[in-house]
Amino acid sequence: MSSRSPSSALAVLLVAAALAGAASAATLQCVQVAQLMAPCMPYLTGAPGMTPYGICCNSLGVLNQLATTRADRVAACSCVKAAAAGFPAVDFARAAGLPAACGLSISFTISPNMDCNQYVL
Repeated sequence: MSSRSPSSALAVLLVAAALAGAASAATLQCVQVAQLMAPCMPYLTGAPGMTPYGICCNSLGVLNQLATTRADRVAACSCVKAAAAGFPAVDFARAAGLPAACGLSISFTISPNMDCNQYVL
């Protein structure tokens, strides 16, 4: 288990997301993705007894609404993947189940090996 605090987790997430950058014509930027995913970090890092709570699910819903084009969805996927790769404490079982736990449907499973370029709306 990692000894990183929630604030260092957020810092790692923001740095990794900023470095990832979007490689397409997407208008959605990694900084936005990181900001919207930040409320979910306690849940995603496996805090005991945590369930996704209001602000996490609301933020995820906003991200889902902002990613309106295929390019935006590929960019958001790439940002999440790059950020998660830089933060090994992410529990990918929780990450994969997060959209469903929040009542959302996305067309890919969040995992360290997801292929964002194969994203299909």
